[in-house]
Amino acid sequence: MKNKLIERVACYVRVSTDTQAEQGYSIDEQIERLTAYCKAMDWRIVKIYTDAGYSGGNMNRPALTDLIEAAQSHLIDAVVVYKLDRLSRSQRDTLTIIEGFLDNGVDFVSMTENFDTSTPFGKATIGILSVFAQLEREQIKERCSLGRAGRAKEGKYRGGGYVPIGYDYANGSLTVNETEAAQIRELHRLYQQGESFRSIAKIFNERGYTHKYGSWEVYRIARLIKNPLYAGYVTYKGEVFKGEHEPIISEECFQRTMSVYEGKDTLKSPHIGRSMLGGLLFCGRCGARYGISRNGGHNSRYQYYCCHSRRKISPHMVKDPNCKNKNWKKEELEELVLGEIKKLQNEPLNVPDQSEQDDRRDHIMAEIEKTDRQKSRLMDLYGAGLFEMDELEAKIRPLNDQKERLAAELERIQAEPTKKNATALVETFADALEQGDTEQVRILVRALIHKIVIDDENVDIYWTFG
Repeated sequence: MKNKLIERVACYVRVSTDTQAEQGYSIDEQIERLTAYCKAMDWRIVKIYTDAGYSGGNMNRPALTDLIEAAQSHLIDAVVVYKLDRLSRSQRDTLTIIEGFLDNGVDFVSMTENFDTSTPFGKATIGILSVFAQLEREQIKERCSLGRAGRAKEGKYRGGGYVPIGYDYANGSLTVNETEAAQIRELHRLYQQGESFRSIAKIFNERGYTHKYGSWEVYRIARLIKNPLYAGYVTYKGEVFKGEHEPIISEECFQRTMSVYEGKDTLKSPHIGRSMLGGLLFCGRCGARYGISRNGGHNSRYQYYCCHSRRKISPHMVKDPNCKNKNWKKEELEELVLGEIKKLQNEPLNVPDQSEQDDRRDHIMAEIEKTDRQKSRLMDLYGAGLFEMDELEAKIRPLNDQKERLAAELERIQAEPTKKNATALVETFADALEQGDTEQVRILVRALIHKIVIDDENVDIYWTFG
């Protein structure tokens, strides 16, 4: 190290297990070798920072914290370790720590790996570490995403710190908290009777109801009322999976609540039925949702599906105040949609066979592997000195974008229903319609239809399997 005068050196040593000590990484062994090395380099050791019994995957280590503070206070000129993994087992954390040293004018040396940031090669190595750290972050993100998706598909709650009201969380599973669960059931009962979020909050607080996070607030009720978790489901990125936890309310109860939520004003009169298509209808002209309206006031039996922009009752739902898209009579539009579903019984469904789905999935996975190989080759070429760091980043960036698009396509393919599943839904719908089970019909309509777009007389149905 001839590029910079080093007068004050700090040595950092760490061992987490007895096994490491037996393999030659004991605290005493590290100190002995580092002391001899610094003496040979004519460096003065001002302090040896020791973390005994701490994992390299844990950044919260007392001696490491003291070392970082010494660097920030400019009390040392360099940090020396026996091996890089003594500093951290994570490449990303290692880079973060070293960059923190360099920002404070403190060089870093790894004795056994000839890693020295005061030399041009050492500085270039930092650049290489940056690229690998970015790759590590991407891989961690990908693994976490796959892990969360996998847990959801298995019906497991994702965890992550927040424990839903009504449940306790331990050992990776939800268990019913009976005191809070009773309040959840009462919340749904009151809402189905027509109480607003604000009035429910007032009732609960007057009764002295509390939960693990305190008193009841309007925003919390509005969020909980729509959560299918309480009916025994878990969600991930908009998809709903059957959960392994015990439900607090029945699926029928949850559907009744959602009927009220999706067409709240349609349930204020005993003469008015539930909205079968609530939440599925969109205006083809301005993009707003359609909701239930009526001619002649709240007591009128004549109901219409009307664009929210045209109704102007809820300002936040208005997309274009000048929209004049058609109002559809409730019975006429529902009969039209039911008729289109009935047709599916006699028509071939536009759904890929399982083998077709498998072929598409295999193709996407092969493309992802190809992208990973291209990134690996680029790293090899950079290591051979064939191009600079900025060129490497420019070449890897589009590959990362491509991999992200491929991963999204793979996730979409895996979420597609197969022909067998779609056919079963259609057959179940026919049975429910024949038996007059209106609640089951409503559930199946939502399982079969993604959305319905209305443009005057044109009604376009977008199937979940199309």
